[in-house]
Amino acid sequence: MTAAPHPSPEAWLKQEATAASLWSRLSTGAGALAAVATIVLFALLARCIADWVGGRMPPVATLWYVVPVLVLIRSVFLALKDWAGAKAGLAVRRRVRGRLLERLAQLGPLRAGIGNDGQLSTVLEQVDALDAYYARYLPQTRLAAIVPLLIAAAVAPRSWLAAVIFLVTAPLIPLFMVLVGRGAAAASERQAVALGVLGGRFLDLLRGAPTLRLLGRAETGERWITHASEEYRKRTMGVLRLAFLSSAVLELFSSIAIAMVALYLGLSLLDWFHWGHYGEDMWLEDALFILMLAPEFYMPLRQLGAEYHSRAQAIGAAQAIMRVEAVPGQWRPAVASVRWPQPVGGIRLEFDAVTLRYPDGRIGIEAVSFVLNPGERVALVGESGAGKSSLLNLVLGFAAPNEGRILANGLNLTTLERASWWRVLAWMGQRPEWFRGSLRENLTLGAEGYDDTALATVLRQAGLGGLLASLPDGLDTVLGEGGRGLSGGQLQRLALARALLRDAPLWLLDEPTAQLDADTSAALRAELARASQGRSVLLATHDRAHLEWVDRVLVLEQGRLVEQGAPQSLLARADSRLCRLFRELEDGA
Repeated sequence: MTAAPHPSPEAWLKQEATAASLWSRLSTGAGALAAVATIVLFALLARCIADWVGGRMPPVATLWYVVPVLVLIRSVFLALKDWAGAKAGLAVRRRVRGRLLERLAQLGPLRAGIGNDGQLSTVLEQVDALDAYYARYLPQTRLAAIVPLLIAAAVAPRSWLAAVIFLVTAPLIPLFMVLVGRGAAAASERQAVALGVLGGRFLDLLRGAPTLRLLGRAETGERWITHASEEYRKRTMGVLRLAFLSSAVLELFSSIAIAMVALYLGLSLLDWFHWGHYGEDMWLEDALFILMLAPEFYMPLRQLGAEYHSRAQAIGAAQAIMRVEAVPGQWRPAVASVRWPQPVGGIRLEFDAVTLRYPDGRIGIEAVSFVLNPGERVALVGESGAGKSSLLNLVLGFAAPNEGRILANGLNLTTLERASWWRVLAWMGQRPEWFRGSLRENLTLGAEGYDDTALATVLRQAGLGGLLASLPDGLDTVLGEGGRGLSGGQLQRLALARALLRDAPLWLLDEPTAQLDADTSAALRAELARASQGRSVLLATHDRAHLEWVDRVLVLEQGRLVEQGAPQSLLARADSRLCRLFRELEDGA
C-alpha cells in the first residue's frame, strides 16, 4: 500500500484548526458584529456633526444614550473577539502538546532518531508559536474579507466612486503583504531550525561540562556558546527587520489609499468634482461618514499584514512538530486491549521470524528467531548498529515488527496493553534518568505502597547501603540541583534498586556498565549477576566480562542472528563469530 503523502505545513495548520473551529467562528462573528456596530456609530456621528455645522441641534437621545450604547456594544464585541481567539489558540495548543507528549512517550528511545533532547525541548516550545496563528491570524483572514465588504456596501449608497476606490486599492495591501512576507516566512523557518540546533548543542555542553573542565576545554565551550548566541541574535534581528518592513509597507499603502478618498471627498465638497456620487452635490454628512469609515476599511487588512509574521512563525513551528509526527504508524504497537494477566511467574519470550524496518529503509533486525526461557539470562552481542537496541525496543513496545511476531507466555506482544506489560519489566540503560527530588521519589518513581524498610532493603541489595547511611535525611534527602549529587556508579546502582523494587520477572539491560570505570564496572557486574538470578534477562553489551554470568549469547550482525550458544563453548572456538567480534572490538579500541 502506498503511504499517504504528508500534508504541507499550511495544510497541517488548517487541519489542526478543526479543534478550535467553534471558537474561531465566534471570534470572526464577534469581529463582524463589531464592524456593523462601528458603521451604525459612524453614521450617527456623521449626522450629528453635520447637524451642528448646519446650525441644527442633534437629538439629545442620540448623543447621551444611543452613541454611548453603540460604543459599549462595539467594545464588548471586540473583547469577545479577542477572548474567543485566545480560547481557539489554547484549544489547539493543548491538543497538539498533548499529542506530542503522547507521541514522544510512544517512541521512547526511538525519539533519538528525530533529534537530541535539546531539539525536542524546543519542539515543545514551538507549540506556543501556534497561538498567534489561531488566536489572531486565522480569524483575521476571514475578517479581512468580511469587514471591507460590509463597509463598501455601507458606502456605496452614498458614493459609488468611493466604494470603487476602496475595492480597487484593497488588494494592493495583501499583495505587498505576501511579497514582503515571503522573506519573513523563510527567515522564521531558518530561525526555528537554528533554535533547535542551538538548544541541542547547549544541552550537550551542559551535560559534558564536567568532562570539558577535566580536559581544560571549558573555555572552548564558552566561546562556542558566545558565538552561537551572537549568531542567533543576528538572525532574530533579521526576522524583526523584515517584520517591521512589512508593517511599514502596509501602513504606506493604506495611508495613500485613505488620502485618495480624502482628496476625492474634499474636491467634491468644494464643488470642484461632481462625479462619483448621487445628485449634483456631495453632502457633508455623506463625506464625513465615508471619511470616518476609510481607516476602518483598511484596518482589517493592516491587522492581517501585522499578523502575517504569526503565520510565518506557525509554519516554522509546524515543520518542527511534523518531523516528530511523521514517524510511520507501523513503528507503534497496534491498538491493544489485552491486559497482561496478574499475578505472573516467569516469562517465556519468543521471537518468531521478526523483522523491523525503519522509515528510511534501514533494517533494524531481519528474520530473527529465538526463545528466552523463564529464568534464562541471554546476552545480545554485536557491533554498533547490529540490531541490539532495535530488539530491546521491540520488547519494550516502542516499536512493532513489520513481519513475524513476538510472543510473551503465548500472548502476542502487539495486542497487549502496554502499561500492563511494562509492569513486569525492569529497565537499565547506559544513563539512568534521575531528577531533582528526594531519594525516595527517585527510587519509587511515583509508585506507592512501599514502606521505608522495603526501600532500604533494595538499596542495600544494590550496593547503596553505605550511601543511605551517609545521607543526613535518609530517604528524604534531596538529590539533584541544589541537593546531593550521585556518581555514575551510584546512578547505575539506583537503577538496579528500582529493578529490584519492582520485582519484575523480565529485565532488559542496555550496556549498563558502559559509562563506568573498571573497578565500578566489575562491582556492578557482580551485583547484577547476583540480583538477576531466577529472572529472564536480555542484556545488550560489548563487554566480554558480562559473558561470565549469562547463560547464552546471541550474536547479531547487520540485524541478523548469525550465532547463538553458551558463552564458554563459543569462546572456546577460535573460529566462532563471537571470538571474531571481540577481536575486532579490541583492535578498534
